[in-house]
Amino acid sequence: MSDRSDEVTRPRDTDDLLEETEDLLSESGSGSASFESGDSSETGSRATESGSTSAAKGGTDADAGGLFSGLRSRFSRTASRPPISEYFAPKLFLAFALLFGFGLFAGGMTIPIAGRVLGLFGVAFALGMVTSKRRYLEVGAAGTTVGALSAVSGNLYLAMAGSFQTVVAIGIAFSLLACLSGYYFGRDLRDGLFRDVE
Repeated sequence: MSDRSDEVTRPRDTDDLLEETEDLLSESGSGSASFESGDSSETGSRATESGSTSAAKGGTDADAGGLFSGLRSRFSRTASRPPISEYFAPKLFLAFALLFGFGLFAGGMTIPIAGRVLGLFGVAFALGMVTSKRRYLEVGAAGTTVGALSAVSGNLYLAMAGSFQTVVAIGIAFSLLACLSGYYFGRDLRDGLFRDVE
């Protein structure tokens, strides 16, 4: 074990800490946006309240100020999170589901064997080449929705006969594989076409 006798800490008085906090708050109150949480006067009143409570306890509750500042920083981070549409866009999901439905129908009408899966793959490939942002969640959700609906509607007698879960699972598996792989290869081709050659 190492001996830490060479480290010297200077005990700080509560009044010194309060004065330093007030100085920092008065400097930030001049219009600069150094605080993410909002109004500096509200933050200043909270800081002086927490400082006065720690001073009332004799300055031994220094960890409580750290706890509240940690909570304050967590709340400011949640307020600055991007909206849910950044991760999942319902309008794109609906558009992708309609396009996948069209691809499923067109592929089934043109190619008799595995045409539906190839239609899904083709539409997903085209979407991967067109979109600039990654939208794997929307593609996967739309693909599974279309695959499950088409599997049940295409095999309605089997689904009603008692193998509903099997029919849905097979439809979801094939459509999810076709949609995600087509989207991935479309994005990969788009990336290869637009990347600078060095």
